[in-house]
Amino acid sequence: MRTSSIAILYIGWAASALAGPSESARVTYAPLEAAFELPELSGNPFDYAVNDVMVRFACPDLGTAAVPAFYDGAGTWRVRYTPRLAGRHTIQQVTLSGKPVERAKPSPNEFPVTGTPGRGFVRIDPANPVRFIFDGGEPYYPLGYNVGWVSAKGGLPEYVARLGQDGGNWARIWMCHFTQSMNLDWVSGTALPVGTLSLDVARRWDATVAAAGEHGVYLQIALQHHGQYSSRTDPNWSGNPWNKSRGGWLQSPEDFFTDPRAIALTKAKYRYIVARWGYSPHVLAWELFNEVEWTDGMNRKPDTVVRWHREMAAFLRRQDPNRHLVTTSSPVQAAALWQDLDYYQPHAYPPEPLSAIARIDNLHLDKPYFFGEIGPGGGRDDGSFLHRALWGSLMSQSSGAAQYWYWDRMRQPAFAQRLRAAARFVSLSRMPGQVGLRPASVRVECEARGPLEIAPGGEWGKGSRTEFTVQPSGEVPGIAEMPRYLHGTGHADLFRGCTFRVHYAAPGKFVVKVAQIARAGARLVVTLDGKSVATREFPAANRDQSVNVAVEVDVPQGDHLLGLSNTGNDWVVLRAFGFDPYLPAMGVLGKASDHCAALWVFNRREDLRSTGVKGRLLIAGMKPGKYRVVWLDTHNGEAAAPETVSAGPGGLLEISTPAVAQDVAAWVSQ
Repeated sequence: MRTSSIAILYIGWAASALAGPSESARVTYAPLEAAFELPELSGNPFDYAVNDVMVRFACPDLGTAAVPAFYDGAGTWRVRYTPRLAGRHTIQQVTLSGKPVERAKPSPNEFPVTGTPGRGFVRIDPANPVRFIFDGGEPYYPLGYNVGWVSAKGGLPEYVARLGQDGGNWARIWMCHFTQSMNLDWVSGTALPVGTLSLDVARRWDATVAAAGEHGVYLQIALQHHGQYSSRTDPNWSGNPWNKSRGGWLQSPEDFFTDPRAIALTKAKYRYIVARWGYSPHVLAWELFNEVEWTDGMNRKPDTVVRWHREMAAFLRRQDPNRHLVTTSSPVQAAALWQDLDYYQPHAYPPEPLSAIARIDNLHLDKPYFFGEIGPGGGRDDGSFLHRALWGSLMSQSSGAAQYWYWDRMRQPAFAQRLRAAARFVSLSRMPGQVGLRPASVRVECEARGPLEIAPGGEWGKGSRTEFTVQPSGEVPGIAEMPRYLHGTGHADLFRGCTFRVHYAAPGKFVVKVAQIARAGARLVVTLDGKSVATREFPAANRDQSVNVAVEVDVPQGDHLLGLSNTGNDWVVLRAFGFDPYLPAMGVLGKASDHCAALWVFNRREDLRSTGVKGRLLIAGMKPGKYRVVWLDTHNGEAAAPETVSAGPGGLLEISTPAVAQDVAAWVSQ
């Protein structure tokens, strides 16, 4: 391993985007590595309960640091340590299960630590518990995409490098057994003795973690995934080597969470993971499970899964001298699951991303929250879903961007460019370092009128309300919680229908867009002021169907009550609702404090793309004085020359927009 390649150096956007003025003694320097042999060792070298090997470093401030070591094959042990101080560090002692090993001779034994310190490990901001910061005090805002597993030539290091070159600083990778195996104790096509870990896999992870350090990327490492312990959802249980039917000892998938042997082996693996890669500040977090809600354990014995998470989170924190963050991925509604974890990681696959993202602004959060996976329901995307997910999340109260799932698409230039433009805006605005940002209060003045399109942000369930008011501003309180599954008679206890109170300034249309139909069929009924005006039958089929269907009705000028229900057998997935014309053709999302604002401005009218639409934005609650406005092209990342505007004594800041063909972003600051 090339320890120099893991040096904490930050190049390009990753170096400058979020840098702050302060440094502290807790920032870090390039990692140190030493190798040694243990002649007295016997028994399993991968099990800390049998061979607990620790190395004590003497530090320049006369303190010491105890660091776990790991076995690297052929009798060789290694230790990796990231120092926090410049000066001379020496290895003081090696211990085996608490006893000094005098014959262990680590090489090298002494390290002169010099150079420029990095920013350290990522933490939760104690002054603002819904944000991330580095040890040195600079903010960290996750922006990137998933790189779950890779079979292509070059593998994960090449993907991580490209992500960093495209401006990303976050990647999420699974320890999975398929494709280019990244799972230490379950490798496809290889029969590992129970308790043995694959050193070939470990060295692939060495290269991936090194690539993250070289390219300014922070890894969220998913230690387990749901398929390993699921017999129903993406099931891999039938091939699991711990499955009794495969020669293992677990009778069922849910036994993984309670069986003493499984727990002991999992802890041994996690201790090895901490020892081998816990040195790196570029490991953002240990993710205990991908989508644990789909495991048999969560479905049958959820309390045992909660206890397992609590136990494993506590274990990792005891073993990890650098105290990396610990998370999992699951819906946030499972409150007990999140109690002992550092940040929320839900996933979302809605037909339209903005409503799902908008739910964040309605949550009362006690820790950071961002979507660890997001993608279009049905999987199809020409890049517009990614674009809206990025800019919608940048303008929300989430603690990081919504992270796209489809990593292979991110190799396409058009997709990668969207990430680069978003990264450029974060760099230009220094938005993550701003304090007191809240949903912006913006009034839009625009001569052209346009359609309002909204989408339900919820999933399967009853829904907390069935009546919604579509306000003249386009806001629809509660829409982010509306389930997107509209059920028929087969689920009479779930979400069956809703009404919208509307005011049309001129005659227009109401459109219901449908994304999917259950195989049992459905029947949509639209009413206007209590009278049925449209019915659409969806006959039964031999499977669930993805569709792109719009049911449209005319709406007269004035106040009305629009109704929607499903009187058929089973569910439909609602993609969106359209009201046209309903509000200004220019829309805006953003967040602001009393001295700065981030805005995303978009054109609602496709027929005006060639000319664009212009208007005025009136931002309330700003401090009086002069402001600098920088407009940025959200597609190519190019910024226009700054403009100067002023807020009057009443705190109302008025900005004239350029002609907006599709969408633009603006950063406003004093």
